[in-house]
Amino acid sequence: MRISSCITTGRRYIQARHFLTLCAVLFFIFAAVVQAQACEVPVCDIAGELKNMESKGQNYRFQSVSKLRQDYSKEKDEKKLKNLLEFARAAVELIKKIGDEDYVLREAKGLRDQSLFLLVQWVWRDCKSLSDAYAELAGETQRFAALDFFLRNAQGIRDQAQITELVCFAEKAEGISLSLRDADYVSRQALQLAAALSTQLLEVVNGWEGAFRLTEIQGPLQSELDVLRFVLFSTGGDLGIVAALTHPSLAPVVYQRVSFIKNPQVLGSHQSFASSTPSVVEFNFSKDFSQVSGFLYDADRFSQIRFKAERVSTVPTFARNPCLEDEVVGQFRTKVGDTPGILSVAAITPHQFAAIFHSEEGLVRIPFAFGRYNPQTGRLTFISLQANVPLAWRFVAEKVADGRCIPSGMGLSTFNGAAYPLTLLPVMDKK
Repeated sequence: MRISSCITTGRRYIQARHFLTLCAVLFFIFAAVVQAQACEVPVCDIAGELKNMESKGQNYRFQSVSKLRQDYSKEKDEKKLKNLLEFARAAVELIKKIGDEDYVLREAKGLRDQSLFLLVQWVWRDCKSLSDAYAELAGETQRFAALDFFLRNAQGIRDQAQITELVCFAEKAEGISLSLRDADYVSRQALQLAAALSTQLLEVVNGWEGAFRLTEIQGPLQSELDVLRFVLFSTGGDLGIVAALTHPSLAPVVYQRVSFIKNPQVLGSHQSFASSTPSVVEFNFSKDFSQVSGFLYDADRFSQIRFKAERVSTVPTFARNPCLEDEVVGQFRTKVGDTPGILSVAAITPHQFAAIFHSEEGLVRIPFAFGRYNPQTGRLTFISLQANVPLAWRFVAEKVADGRCIPSGMGLSTFNGAAYPLTLLPVMDKK
């Protein structure tokens, strides 16, 4: 009995030891997994890695930084990029302190600038972060590239708050480039970005375009309020936003490159054409854009004239189901007032078109040298410019329930303030 008991006890002891050994192994494996999961950034212990780099030679420092730069050259994750930026900034200071050769310092600065640039591209969208990063970027080439990235993508941005922040950044970027003495092309790119974003903001705000009837104006035109009109629309091109004060028997005063001031409810311009004297205009809209008040300056006396107006027509902005780009090319039946005719549309480059309207009897011909289509919103714009006075045909190209593409919208004339509805029906359409 004693021998059997001893054997049983021994077996239990051995099993217990195996169990404890297995538990210990599993604990260390679990601890390693937890540590690996806890570290989700490229450099888990920045202080430790810097201390390690300091104890090694410059070749090790170069290779360490270079590997990070290559491995994360396309990174978009905010947490990882911020970790890389923090490490790179510290590595630059360490390498300066040690006195490594220039190629090592350049590589560390390259990692820092790459991390900054990727944060600018994919993460940061507030004015302060973008401006601070822009000032820290090494060299005008990278600063230009940052501006160019946003300029190339401006048309695809539809969030009002984001556009406002980016406009703020573009304006600050111009000043930063001037203070850093960048070449002129960089500050010009900042100005171009600000203008493009201002135009884009007004393209994503629904309801501001159209015609307005003046209800009050200072000066001798007060007696002719019934015939005075303000017309507002976006050209989508170099002229930007256009505004015009029209009168049946007087030459219109046309303002170009109107842009928002602080928010979409306030528009302004310090430029005019169809006039030899620069003029100023400002519009202050009600929240729903149905009413507007503001002021303009007399082009001759340069005195302020205040006005009020109310909307008489609205131009739609977005399509729920936008047409494909090739569906807005071809021939379309339409009617301008009581005048029927054909609008022929040809593609010039992607998103860019030219068009011409011919009345059925051949007496009316309207060429549109500029046409633009945004397939994301269905916004279709044609601009005819004659004697510096633009005419706009603004459509939303919508697919209707039966699948047909039927652009509909409004014609807006800066010559006489006319606003008339338009619908385009494909010539081959039998419905």
